[in-house]
Amino acid sequence: MTGITCPPPTSSEQPSSEDVRHYVSHKRFPEEWSFLRTLLFIVTVPLCLVLGIIRLFIGLQALVILCLLPKRLQFRRYFLRLVLMLIGVFVNVQKPPNKDSKPSVIICNHVSVLDRLIIECSMACVTLSVRDIPLLVRLVVGSLDLTPRHEAPPPTTVAKSHLESSDIPILTLPEQIMTNGKGVLKFASWPFSISPNIQVACIEMKRLHVFTPRLTHLFSTPIGDFSWVLFCPVNWANVRYLSLEEDWKDRNPEQKAQTAQQMICSELDVPALKLTCHDVGEYKKSVVKVEPVDIDSLVRQVIEVLPNIPESEIRADLIRTKDTTKTIYNLVNTVPKEVTKKPPKAAAPQKGTNSSLFKDPVARANTLELKKAELIADGRRRYIEKHGLEVDS
Repeated sequence: MTGITCPPPTSSEQPSSEDVRHYVSHKRFPEEWSFLRTLLFIVTVPLCLVLGIIRLFIGLQALVILCLLPKRLQFRRYFLRLVLMLIGVFVNVQKPPNKDSKPSVIICNHVSVLDRLIIECSMACVTLSVRDIPLLVRLVVGSLDLTPRHEAPPPTTVAKSHLESSDIPILTLPEQIMTNGKGVLKFASWPFSISPNIQVACIEMKRLHVFTPRLTHLFSTPIGDFSWVLFCPVNWANVRYLSLEEDWKDRNPEQKAQTAQQMICSELDVPALKLTCHDVGEYKKSVVKVEPVDIDSLVRQVIEVLPNIPESEIRADLIRTKDTTKTIYNLVNTVPKEVTKKPPKAAAPQKGTNSSLFKDPVARANTLELKKAELIADGRRRYIEKHGLEVDS
């Protein structure tokens, strides 16, 4: 994402989780591996690690040099393409941009963490505040940083301010989040309101590897995606600049966004989705894995505080709450079925003791209330001592 918050979908028809699941990857590798793939993995991992380390050192030095070269310099684009080749990314511009066109905004689909560098190989550009790529790559691209988040102006204001003082176009990725490439997410409309001079481009990226690891997945990080670019022997990136229709400038931003999405989908032969980056973000929240709870360990912790409560009752409550504090609170505020794990032996009645006391229901209730109060006080004291809490006397 480009530091711009994904707006919630405006349509009344909300996509289901099954729709999102089809267009995102949950893991870097396929779940089912054959024996041959496992064997090849063991053989190639050391080679990929060595290759990745060598590429990392070469790439870091080259990116530092790129930071010093002017954006408009033609040599800079050739040098950037050479740097990407050294780190394993081969860029092929199948449909170059029109030399006479001078776009103010470049619209492109989002397929990898290196999309901005790939576009810069053929056309100088800058991008809005970028927080999803490494810092050095951000410096090479040229980021129009926004002011602090609570004072940040709209992105269109920042973009228009840049275009008033510079003729370098702004690269935007309206999808704002990466998918598995089986479809193109619905474009945000705000990039199309920056300027009427727009150039639409599309990127198709493939990689040559024994396991064909995915470019990204739902829980990946930018650093992780970039590392796998270095580890893979070859990554192919095909770039195509598309021509716009004659009545393009007569359309409103929403219509332009829909048309650009359709153009890119037709070029890549994938469906145009109604899903937005907001839908993918909500789906990610719904599938975040919760670490398994060790019930036995929690039971032991509660027994240390409340040794008089039967283990079966403690375990039953912990299975429901998954939290020791809540279980202790529930147990000390309810009447237990058994107040001890091993009831003490009944003492012989002393002389003068009224043997009918325990036959009286009122006396039994009073005795039970007294034992309950003692149990609560004892459990509270143990809990306070164990956690070192300070309470008012």
